[in-house]
Amino acid sequence: MPSRVSTDSNPSPVTPAASPASGRMLARYLRDARQARQSGQHHLGRQAAANALALCSQPQQQRQRNEALVLLALHLLRLGQLTEAVQYGLEAAAGLDFVAQAGARADVLCTVAMACNEMGLGQDALKYALEALSSARIDGDPLLLSWALNRAGLATFSALGDLEQSVSLLQQAQLQASQVGDTIASFSALTNLGVNYRAAGMQQEVLGNPEEAQRLFLLARQQFEQAEALARQGDNLHSLATSQINLAEIHTNLGDLAAATTALQRSRELSVQGHFTHILRNTELAEAALLHHSGQHEAAAQALRSLLAQGELLEFDMVVLAHEGLYRLYKDAGQFQLALAELEQLRRIEKELANQRSSTQGWAIRKELEITSAQLTAERERLQAERERLRAARLEAEKALADARMNELEQAALYDPLTGVANRRSLDLEGPARLARLGTETGGLAVVVVDLDHFKSINDRFGHAVGDEALKKVAQLITLRTRSSDLVARFGGEEFVLLLQEDVVESTLACCERLRLAIMDYSWQDVHPLLHVTASFGVHWCEVPQTWEQALRAADLALYTAKRNGRNRLQLSGSS
Repeated sequence: MPSRVSTDSNPSPVTPAASPASGRMLARYLRDARQARQSGQHHLGRQAAANALALCSQPQQQRQRNEALVLLALHLLRLGQLTEAVQYGLEAAAGLDFVAQAGARADVLCTVAMACNEMGLGQDALKYALEALSSARIDGDPLLLSWALNRAGLATFSALGDLEQSVSLLQQAQLQASQVGDTIASFSALTNLGVNYRAAGMQQEVLGNPEEAQRLFLLARQQFEQAEALARQGDNLHSLATSQINLAEIHTNLGDLAAATTALQRSRELSVQGHFTHILRNTELAEAALLHHSGQHEAAAQALRSLLAQGELLEFDMVVLAHEGLYRLYKDAGQFQLALAELEQLRRIEKELANQRSSTQGWAIRKELEITSAQLTAERERLQAERERLRAARLEAEKALADARMNELEQAALYDPLTGVANRRSLDLEGPARLARLGTETGGLAVVVVDLDHFKSINDRFGHAVGDEALKKVAQLITLRTRSSDLVARFGGEEFVLLLQEDVVESTLACCERLRLAIMDYSWQDVHPLLHVTASFGVHWCEVPQTWEQALRAADLALYTAKRNGRNRLQLSGSS
C-alpha cells in the first residue's frame, strides 16, 4: 500500500492470549477504544483497538473483529494517519453485511470518506460519503444519518465546489445531531460548515474579491465560535484542540492577531496533552502564517524551515503547505530568487503528490478486489464443506438451506451497481408498500418518472463510458437534493423513478423543478466538452391507496406528455 509517514507510530498490538481470559481482555480493549472515541483520547483508543484486533483470531469473533476495525480506522483518522485509516476502514466495510449491518457500515464509510477528503481525493470522498448515506438510510438511525450528511456535505464542496449544496447538507446534519442531542456530531457539522466557508473565502481572496471573502470569513468565524461553545460543554480533548486551531486560522484571516495568538497557545497546549501530532503541526503552520501577517517575515520563514527540517516525519500535505508559505513570504519580502526556488520545489512536490494520490486510489481498488475475492473463496469453501457434511443423510435439508441462502442474497441485491441508488427490485418492493400506507399518515406520495432527454444520442456521439458517467452524475445530483425519507431508484436504462413523501402536490412540483434545474445547470463539460444533459419529469400525485401499476402507469403517461411538449420540463398527471 502507499506510504503516508506520520509521527504517530503504527499501533503495536499485544500478542493474542491463549487462555480463556482472552475473551475478557478483548471485551475490555473494545470498551476502552469506545470510551476513547467519546473522550477524544485517540492515541489511547488506537492502541486499544489494535490490541482488540490482535485477539480476534477465531471465526466466531468476526463481530468483535469488525468493531475493532471500525474503531481503529476512526482513531487513525483523528491522529492524521489517513492512508492507514482508509486501509482499515475499507477492510471493515467489506466484512459488514449491506443490510443487516448497515449502521456499522455507514459509520466506517463516514471515516473513509473523511480520510479521503483530507488526502485531497474529493471524488473518492464523495463516493464513500454517498455509500454511507445510503447505508444510514437503510439503518434508520438519525445520528448515523447526521454523520453521513456531514461527510456528504464536506465532500460535495471538495469534489464539486458546490458551496450552496454543501451548506444545505451540513445544516441538515447539524439539525439531525441537535435533535438527538449529540454534541460531538453537532460540533463536527458546525466545524465543517466553518471549514467550507473559510475555504470559499480564501478562493475569493485569490480571485480578487475582498468584500465577498470578508463576508465568508465572518460566516466561518460564526460557525467556529458555535463549535467552540459546544466543545467547552464536554470533555473531548480532540474537539477542544480542533476548535482552537480553527479559531486561530480564521482570526488570522480576519486580521485579529491578538485573538489568533491566544487561540494558538491553547491549541498547542491541548495538542500536546492529547498527543494530537497532526493538530500540533497545523498549529505550527498557523503560527508561521500569524507571523507573516504581523510583518515578522524572517521569524515566519524560520518557523516554516524548522517544520520542514523534520523531513520524513512530516506528512506530505504539511510539506506542501510549508513550501507554499515560504513562497508567499519570499514573494512579499521581495526575495524573488528564493520565491522562484520555492515555486519550483512546489512543482516537484505536487507531481509527487499526484503520484501518491494515484497510488492510493489504485491501492484502494486493489484492496477492495482482494477482500471481495477472499470473501468469495471463503464462502465457496464453507458451502462445499457444508454440502459434504450434509450429503449423506440430509439432502433435503441441504437444498432448503441453499434456497434460504439464495433468498437472502437476492434480498440484499437491492441497489444498482452503476449509480449506487436503489434498483427496480427495491422499487417494486417499496412502491406498493408506501402506496398502501396512504390515508393512515399525513401528506401524500409522489411517484415521479425521470428520463434523460436524447440519451441514445449521447451514447452514439460520445460512447457508452460517457453515458455511464452521465447516469452516475444524475444519480448523485438527485440523491444530494432529496431527503432521507425519499427513495431514488434507477428503473432501467436512462430512466429513474422517485418516491417523494410530501405534504402537498405543490411541494412535489417545487422539488422536481429544483432537480430539473440542477441537472440542466450542472457543468457537464467536466464529463465531456460537448456534453449537455437535460431530463423530463412525469409526476403522479397520490393521496389515497391505489395499485402500484396504476400509479407508475400514470407517471409514465405524464412523462410521455412532457416529452411530446418539448422535453426538459415537468408534467403532472391529469393536467394538460
